[in-house]
Amino acid sequence: MRASSVRILRAVVAAIRPRGHGFDQPIDDDVLAEIDGFMPHMPTPLRIGLPLGLRLVEFGPPLFARRWQRFSTLPIADAQRYLEGFQAAGGLRGALMMGLRSLVFLAFYQHPQVLGSMGVDWEGRARAMVRRRAELLAAPSDDAVAR
Repeated sequence: MRASSVRILRAVVAAIRPRGHGFDQPIDDDVLAEIDGFMPHMPTPLRIGLPLGLRLVEFGPPLFARRWQRFSTLPIADAQRYLEGFQAAGGLRGALMMGLRSLVFLAFYQHPQVLGSMGVDWEGRARAMVRRRAELLAAPSDDAVAR
């Protein structure tokens, strides 16, 4: 991803990601890396459209928010309101925001630190399920006992 796209996406992540309640963790770089790693797997129109959509977000404040500055330089509270307006507008801008929110939330909520703060332990759950399955397979079934 180009440096300008990374700068815009970094500002988008900062404005979209959850805050408070154990979510204030310094993982924005990891979220960006996860999104960048996912980009090659996106369909071609989205791989082309996402950087263009990021440019619309970056240069849109004069048109959509009457602010004479780029999105990446807006304070967080103003950036959040600006993106909320994008989503409320519907159409292509709303679709762009839904896509950006989805990418950010998927990358954010699968981060190990976030999962840990929510008390999610996928590896522990998998071990418990494998152990339970082994117990069930080892136990005699009701059909075998009745015969």
